[in-house]
Amino acid sequence: MSTDLHSPRMKRLLSAAFLSAEMHPDRVGARVTAMRLALQLSKAQFADSLGLDRSSLTKIEAGSKGLDIVTGAKIAEIYGFGLDFIYRGTLTDVPEAHRSEVLAELRSAQGQIQLLKGAGIAG
Repeated sequence: MSTDLHSPRMKRLLSAAFLSAEMHPDRVGARVTAMRLALQLSKAQFADSLGLDRSSLTKIEAGSKGLDIVTGAKIAEIYGFGLDFIYRGTLTDVPEAHRSEVLAELRSAQGQIQLLKGAGIAG
């Protein structure tokens, strides 16, 4: 029996086996959204600054597409957010000027998810 390592199913299984929970696309996406909102940038402005197409940014923020390391490094270089925050959620890697805004955005997003779960809309 041959296993296709590039199949979507195998990628999900490998991702779950090797990535910490904080590195999963849904968690990284929430942090990307929080950074963008704290910077007071539209999706278009943020995507353009990173050389991303807007649909890719939408997918990253929604957690349906992972954030590649090159784009993560661009965020770090342009906006000063460290890779440890982007991929692991380490708040000390957020520029102090944006820390309270990012934390507020993350709390707000978490609250919205809880509301949706309570209404039976989110899993």
